[in-house]
Amino acid sequence: MKLTRYLVLLGLLPLGLLGSHDWPQFRGPGGRAMSDTAKPPNGFGSNLVWKVATPPGNSSPIVTSDRIFLTGAEGGKLVTICLNCRNGVELWRRAAPIESLRSWDPMTPGPATPTPVTDGESVYVFFGSFGLLAYTIEGAERWRQPLASPDLEASASLILIGHRLIVVCDRDRDSFLEARDTKDGRSLWRVNRSEFSRSRATPFHWVHSKGEELIVPGSFSLTSYNPHTGGQNWYFHGTSRVATSSPTAEGNLLISSSSNIGDNDSFSAGPDEGDSGDPGLSTGLIPELVPTQKERLPRGGKGLLAIRSCGRGDITKSHVAWMSTRSIPYSASPLVYRGRLFTIKAGGLLSAYDAQTGRPFYQDERLGRTGDVFGDYYASPIAADGRVYLLSAEGILTVIDAGANTPVVLDQYKISDTTTATPALVGNMMFVRTSKWLHGFGTGL
Repeated sequence: MKLTRYLVLLGLLPLGLLGSHDWPQFRGPGGRAMSDTAKPPNGFGSNLVWKVATPPGNSSPIVTSDRIFLTGAEGGKLVTICLNCRNGVELWRRAAPIESLRSWDPMTPGPATPTPVTDGESVYVFFGSFGLLAYTIEGAERWRQPLASPDLEASASLILIGHRLIVVCDRDRDSFLEARDTKDGRSLWRVNRSEFSRSRATPFHWVHSKGEELIVPGSFSLTSYNPHTGGQNWYFHGTSRVATSSPTAEGNLLISSSSNIGDNDSFSAGPDEGDSGDPGLSTGLIPELVPTQKERLPRGGKGLLAIRSCGRGDITKSHVAWMSTRSIPYSASPLVYRGRLFTIKAGGLLSAYDAQTGRPFYQDERLGRTGDVFGDYYASPIAADGRVYLLSAEGILTVIDAGANTPVVLDQYKISDTTTATPALVGNMMFVRTSKWLHGFGTGL
């Protein structure tokens, strides 16, 4: 079917049809990067419904009702944009109240990296160089809360836990974790994380059979907090110097991946015999782990691990269900789908495990022969309808069978642009943001 006919048919769809199952935050409902109801296309080359230009930015698209929201940086301004899901038409655009955005180092994440979050009535936006903004889905500003100390490189995306807007700002100085009221932006609780250095990972709301926890990856440590009070539950020490991926879960198991160039090869579960040699180590420690003259700290490390729920205090040795120190991705977050754990790393190397036991179905299997597939992967894998979707930095979108015991490639499609953003899945549509465009892919109606 021709593209123009798709546009006409989509324009006739009932309002809100595509938003019946929203993709409200980074990595979708609950931050799990999967949808139980979406049926995105398989065969992307023939299913491009629309394509619209967007300003530069690394934030991922989110969706509620019939609207897509994303942020960007253009003309010295930080902007929030709302588009129609059905045809990509821009509905409104709002600029953050800053005089002019200074230039930034292209090697850093950039000023429009945090992904917005929505509760269906409002959309909440975080720009590190300004602070927080809340808009109605119609574009009216509800409130604003500037940061006392702006940070151009802030990367962690917002999440919602009830009426609490969770903000993580781990940076070189004055790191913090805070819950803000969605009604007016006032602070409900705040945790000083000044002992943590800069990280880029989005927090995770872990809901399990015994309760709920707010999981925050940070430099050298993974920490659990009470989402209602901000009180600390537990910490796991020995992760990488910079947190770059977000956790996920399989029931009562938390799954976390940690990797950083220059760290030692695996997690440390006990005292290290020597210093890591990292001059930033002393600023990345949580207070309970400050060494005495007789004690040495575990070094930072990397690995894929599963943590059992309901720990207290230091769980570094007590609550690890399993771990793997092989095939660890750098940035793309792990995906749990239908009992399987999927990871993708640079070089197009895919691994799949039994999420409960860590037993690998396969490890470091290449996705294809195309050179672009072998590049970096920053976008997180996503899943729906029995398939896993993987997007390389060079714009290769690969679809695999989620249930196969070897990587069965169902489709590969080249998008003519680079990308770091995680796609969104809603209904029969997938929305893919690249460095210059937002693409809407859909199946036949």
